[in-house]
Amino acid sequence: MHHQQAVRRACVLACTGWLFLSAALAQPGAVPVSGCASPDALAVVPAAQLPALLGKPVQQVTLLQYRDSELSPIVTQIDQRDQDGRYLLKDVSDQDGPALLGPDDEIVFRLSDGAARLPAGFPRAESLVEIAIGETGWVYAGLSGRAAQPPARARTRYLPDTDSIETDVYKIGFAERHPFLIDRFQWRLDDRHWHPNSLDAMKIRHQGVMFGFIPFRRTSKDYSSRLTRVKTGPLRVIRRTENSVRIFWQLKTPALYVDYVMMPGSFVMDTIVDIPFNLGLFFSHVETLTTIDWLDTPGLPQLTIRSPAATSGLPVNGRMSHAKTRFNQLSDTRFSVHSAWGSVYVQLDIPDDFPIKPWLFLSDRADVIDPPENQPGQFGNVGYRTTGWENIDTEVHHLKFTTCMIPADVQQAP
Repeated sequence: MHHQQAVRRACVLACTGWLFLSAALAQPGAVPVSGCASPDALAVVPAAQLPALLGKPVQQVTLLQYRDSELSPIVTQIDQRDQDGRYLLKDVSDQDGPALLGPDDEIVFRLSDGAARLPAGFPRAESLVEIAIGETGWVYAGLSGRAAQPPARARTRYLPDTDSIETDVYKIGFAERHPFLIDRFQWRLDDRHWHPNSLDAMKIRHQGVMFGFIPFRRTSKDYSSRLTRVKTGPLRVIRRTENSVRIFWQLKTPALYVDYVMMPGSFVMDTIVDIPFNLGLFFSHVETLTTIDWLDTPGLPQLTIRSPAATSGLPVNGRMSHAKTRFNQLSDTRFSVHSAWGSVYVQLDIPDDFPIKPWLFLSDRADVIDPPENQPGQFGNVGYRTTGWENIDTEVHHLKFTTCMIPADVQQAP
């Protein structure tokens, strides 16, 4: 009887069109993309951990889960990258042939799709690539002529008419003139409605000394920016802008690319720093401010700003205090903004070989204008001040800002 059941299972797998790998491999592992506490949190498996799949058509690479004594495909997204970690966002029509899986590519799936481990007696279990998800679950990699059907409604949706991203948690819009900046943020209220926009403006500032004696300051007004690519998928959207900053008169920096990797309950702002000359030859004391300024509008809930490095929360009221001034003296990479609608957690990830130093920044001054902005004044204008930019080299680096959105009705925090 056991032999007959094994034969029957093997026939079912063969008839569904699966072409499994013929050799057992060392077990790879999946890691969370963002570390956010979300029911739709995503996990990623570097393709380099799956050598038997390298060079295979991307459309044939599929992940499976084992539930109820059966293997079935799960929703999978493969995002291709180059050796410097930049996403390859070419249209399918631009490619000469089928896209092939490379070692730098990312295979993405939902953490919650991890399931039971295949039993030892399952037919050909030893030939599948088993992927561990911590100690909580497993998925299995294989090749198939039929990929899993994408969901009828993608978890992360791009709206080209408004250049915005929508999920079941949040809606984010980008500035029309400077599309690398966010200028709208809304929490989802229900299936058909959204809370009002609570964001005034995202701000970028640069300052320093040029040629040893000329002080300079640049804002987003000194940027030229354009949206160049958007890749949509069933799980996440990757949106790229090409930007440059005016240095002196009409002289601009080389192109600076910013990728927003948008996910169901989070996003990563990946700033790709690729400068072909040493900034220290021309500039000194260079620092950058990257902040979010909130709206001070009747009807919006009270905001509180926190950081693991601070002793208590700071209420946003448009007035500075000693505690808020001390916040600016903290060298840290994490802060959060809380309201009755939800919490926003932000973390700055700096590569080990990228010699800049992070500082927290907060300016809560309703009476101090800080253009460009939509609403005059600074209301909980919070983010990061980074120093030491004149020390960076000419290698490609990725400076990442990871933001998690936790609605108020979700009690667990990241």
